[in-house]
Amino acid sequence: MNYLTQNFGFEVFTPGLDRTDPVYRPFIEYFKKNGTQIIIVAGTNGKGQTAHTIGSLLTLEKQSFGLWTSPHILSVRERFLFSKDGEAAEASYEELKAGMSESERILKEELHGVKVSFYEFLFLVFLVIAKNRGSQDYLLLEVGLGGRLDAVNHFDADCVCITSISRDHQSILGSRYDQILAEKIAVSRRNKPLFTNFELEYLNSQTKAYTESHGVQWIPLKGSTHYFEANQKMAWEVFRYLRPTSLLTFSEGISKLPLYKGRREIMTFEGKSLIFIGAHNIDGVRRMLQSYLESSDLLVPEELLVSFSQRPIGEVEVMLKSLVEFFGDKASFKLTSFDHPKALDPESIRLASLKVNKGMLNFVFDWKSELKNTKANTILVCGSYYFIGEVQRFIRA
Repeated sequence: MNYLTQNFGFEVFTPGLDRTDPVYRPFIEYFKKNGTQIIIVAGTNGKGQTAHTIGSLLTLEKQSFGLWTSPHILSVRERFLFSKDGEAAEASYEELKAGMSESERILKEELHGVKVSFYEFLFLVFLVIAKNRGSQDYLLLEVGLGGRLDAVNHFDADCVCITSISRDHQSILGSRYDQILAEKIAVSRRNKPLFTNFELEYLNSQTKAYTESHGVQWIPLKGSTHYFEANQKMAWEVFRYLRPTSLLTFSEGISKLPLYKGRREIMTFEGKSLIFIGAHNIDGVRRMLQSYLESSDLLVPEELLVSFSQRPIGEVEVMLKSLVEFFGDKASFKLTSFDHPKALDPESIRLASLKVNKGMLNFVFDWKSELKNTKANTILVCGSYYFIGEVQRFIRA
């Protein structure tokens, strides 16, 4: 990580498809020549779970694939998942080191110093590793932000799914649903399928108009509005499209899914159960609370430990209010900050909490001591994925 930040800065949105086209063009041609199918997963929330679920189902079918996803929680290796012969694993440190060296050589020697961002460099590393591993049946590419200007959109997808549309990164994607949809739906391609699972009829009507005018094969899904189940069903429909002759059943495939980082993951620390859910925006928080209403198998917390990444104060106020109103007297509430370049600063947290509770809303400066000393047996850690990573690194140390 030190190497990455020193050479490519922090992970910030840096659009520039014209600038990066020569970086990825040889890989696009290589995977096309080898018959690798490209699946792109976009959406505001749920795309990580959906992409990993597709990968898990393909692993059960012993299909080879590379899965590109972001951000990571504990290790940058989490962004590089590969499967072959029914076994899926993150790229090794040796592969990662070799991939970084080769990527740096490509940029310096073949492309004469083309400038790329943190995210763009790691995507190049992913493609280098995937190529070095030989022929892949599939590449599963999760969009980092938006879609239209994301690096994965260099590839012409054979299949696309959009998990959800809600307001996030509004300064980049816009504040209206039609603006946000336009950014994400741009990863779809003519005569190729697009799967969606939108609850709002407005989004469905907008999608219908776009797909008809652009010749995209739209496959709208109807079913559960339960957040995690909806993502699983989305993944299942994509899997069935990719593997139409599979004998695998939905219940069998879903029963064998592993836990995914930061998504209802449970870890133990000094006898306490910590539940990690990366509900980091307004819609994510709403869907998490909906899951608590609809899912009896979700461990109910006695305490919440919450922190956010940088975002508009108004959004933080809405999320805090939703959490406080939902859990009420059922769980104690602890708000905190953490040491990370993308963390929301304590003053902004203070201002947001004042609007919600007319006070500092049980703010704790030392969340590590809070975890050690709390009498709560079950603790929900939510908010920023970066915060989840900090907590997990601490309890695993």
